[in-house]
Amino acid sequence: MLNVCRSYFRATQNLQVDLSRSWIAPPAESLDAPMPLAVATVEAGVLNLRNQLRELQMLAAPRVISAAEGLYEAIRAAADAQFELHMRSPGNGGRLCDLDVEAFAHHSRRVDSALEEFSRAVGRQTVSAGGPDRDKMTRITRAIPPDASWMTFLLSRQPLHRVPAWASAGVDDAQEALRRDIIDFTDPGLARLHQDLVDALDRLADEFGGTFPPEDSDTLSYTEVPPEWKHTDPTRYYETLQALSRARENVLDAYKKLMNAMSSQPPEPDPQSSAGQSFNITAGDNSPITMNAPYAQAAHGATANAGAVPASSDTPGGPWFRSNVFWTAVSAIGAVAAAMIAYFALIK
Repeated sequence: MLNVCRSYFRATQNLQVDLSRSWIAPPAESLDAPMPLAVATVEAGVLNLRNQLRELQMLAAPRVISAAEGLYEAIRAAADAQFELHMRSPGNGGRLCDLDVEAFAHHSRRVDSALEEFSRAVGRQTVSAGGPDRDKMTRITRAIPPDASWMTFLLSRQPLHRVPAWASAGVDDAQEALRRDIIDFTDPGLARLHQDLVDALDRLADEFGGTFPPEDSDTLSYTEVPPEWKHTDPTRYYETLQALSRARENVLDAYKKLMNAMSSQPPEPDPQSSAGQSFNITAGDNSPITMNAPYAQAAHGATANAGAVPASSDTPGGPWFRSNVFWTAVSAIGAVAAAMIAYFALIK
């Protein structure tokens, strides 16, 4: 998630620069002239930003999504304001920012404020669910894997009148591993559940320590609740078995709660995964074919082709501001820009 937010933040920073350059550029020479480069650059950047927002919406927390949507709307409004100035004042020798000083100041402040709000939202999310917490989750999973032999033994819920030595050793090792890890969760809920598991392991280790090696064996392959207690002190015998069972259930319950809480945290995306869509189809000979397509979005009622250059036409087109070819070209530029941003994000 953090990598997606970083990519989105860089894209908005680049768009802020493009908007600034466009504000100090002159309007289009005429409505029939070729499209201004500043218009194409900003519009392509907005289309790419919209696609990145869709990816972010699948991964981020609600407050981060809200801030990202607010940032997109601020940039989209600034781009629309610039477009309208081009339409209203073609051939003017001044600058866009001079044609409407209030619009320039308003949209510049709005974009800057939205950038700051998005940065704060991502920062709060990183503190609560990323960094040390993510590393701590990994270490806990390594210390107590679900398929560990001693965990499998506990999950079988066999009567604990005998405790294999390897099971009690596994509990001791897990208890020691968790206590050795001094980096605490920053999320208070996870910290509490982690402490509950440590306490449960402590109690189970104490209960295992209250069992004894068999008197008639020289090996230490297991310990047991002395079977003679069943006749000499049955109350102590059954109370010991119940205490062992309660301690085991407490460990399993605490472990389940912690693992469920950790698994509910937003996963980190694969930085090499594609933001596009994937389609699996079957050819006529039943051979599988996988097709990957990047996102594309059209603007102003036109169509868009992602990742492909539109076919050229022999018939002359209309003015740049009404031409479907222009908006199709903008979408193609957006796709290329998205690929370049993703590439640089990977190598940084």
